[in-house]
Amino acid sequence: MSVSKKRVFVRKLAVVALSAGVVVSLTGCANGQFDLAACSPVFSEGSNSALVSADGMINSDPEARFPTPLVANDVESHIVSVGDGQQVNKDDVASLQITIYNGETGEQLISSGHDNPGLLVSVVDREPHFGEIAQCSTVGSRIATVGTAGDILGAESIAQYQLPLAEDDTIVMVSDVELRYPGRATGANRVPLAGLPAVVLAPNGQPGFTFPGSEAPSELAFSALKVGSGDALASGDLAVMHISGVEWDAADTFRDTWDGTGVPIPVLIESNETTDGGLPVGLAEALIGQTVGSQILVVLPPDVGFPEGSEPEGVTPGKTLVFVFDILGIQEQ
Repeated sequence: MSVSKKRVFVRKLAVVALSAGVVVSLTGCANGQFDLAACSPVFSEGSNSALVSADGMINSDPEARFPTPLVANDVESHIVSVGDGQQVNKDDVASLQITIYNGETGEQLISSGHDNPGLLVSVVDREPHFGEIAQCSTVGSRIATVGTAGDILGAESIAQYQLPLAEDDTIVMVSDVELRYPGRATGANRVPLAGLPAVVLAPNGQPGFTFPGSEAPSELAFSALKVGSGDALASGDLAVMHISGVEWDAADTFRDTWDGTGVPIPVLIESNETTDGGLPVGLAEALIGQTVGSQILVVLPPDVGFPEGSEPEGVTPGKTLVFVFDILGIQEQ
């Protein structure tokens, strides 16, 4: 057997931000609980995960070492070092730095880079199982996970990241837990302004819209559905948010971060009047001053909306748009 940390096929693991008309990044912070005794990790420790050492500094190259070839049939996960930050619970969102190695050769295959903000992942049962692996850990922790590529990543992610792996090949993954967010706005409920669409939340927090049967307002209107106790958004902040967007009276959303991966996105809170790629002036006005933990309903007429030709995919030019924003955190800059 040998111990290896070769890097002959290293690429950056990237997150695709599926937004239009906004600048995105990947960090933030929100209040969380810390009760390890009450949390049940999805994956248990085992003899294989215990073989992995990762002595690099947190949020840098983990310098993972393990005997090769390493063969695993089940997913095992071991906390190499315990952080003193917030606990990551089921249905939260975590920011992770991830490095993946070939279990047979020890070669580093792909990494989130550690020189950029980490991957935002939902802590739910979904492939790849990055979020579930982080469940019950704390911010600042490093986790070593061993299992087959199919069980940890899934076939779709193996193909997406163009990894030279079969589903039954063993991989070793090291995850650094950067940050934790709640999965939804947690502020106190408020009664919305009259005449605006009604918003009903699914059990996971995803908004649904019911329109009042009247013409769309001709002026910008916004109302807090929940008011959080966190910091207020200022111009130039990067706010991590869930976003649902729909045309007035439409049956389907044109943008919904709750769908698909269910991961929120960070958005530059600045008007497109002052920076390229900023928000429409109406959205900037509606969001500046709102607090972390809040949920904000916005009715955006076209005259303060997206400039012609810059509308998000699925939006009809000249239409009044309706948004619900769950404000989960602010990136430190």
